[in-house]
Amino acid sequence: MASSEEDGNGNGSVEEKENGKKRRLSALATAWLIFYNIAMTAGWLVLGIAMARFYIQRGTHRGLFRSVQKILKFFQTFALLEVVHCAVGIVHTSVLVTGVQVSSRIFMVWFIAHSIKQVCASANGFLFLLRS
Repeated sequence: MASSEEDGNGNGSVEEKENGKKRRLSALATAWLIFYNIAMTAGWLVLGIAMARFYIQRGTHRGLFRSVQKILKFFQTFALLEVVHCAVGIVHTSVLVTGVQVSSRIFMVWFIAHSIKQVCASANGFLFLLRS
């Protein structure tokens, strides 16, 4: 027969400490994730409104990317916190998978857009925004 430590019927002090720590971290993590998601939703809403306003005022999507690129870059870069969330264990998913997803979007916004100037000026800029 197994001892009481092996079958989990021990004094439980280590387990209680871990559960207490998880509860505190969980409440703090939940509060942070709520704040983070509200901030990101607000940011994407601001971006969407800016895109709609641009189109309504100008009647075209030409130059749209150039108009909203700062907002887009900020919120895409802010998404790096998703990788941090995975790394510290707030979100239980793969750091590698999340890192690839976030870095690919940042690569598109920061490097592709700057190296291909037609993205900023042409109709492709509108499709680029939809892709991001």
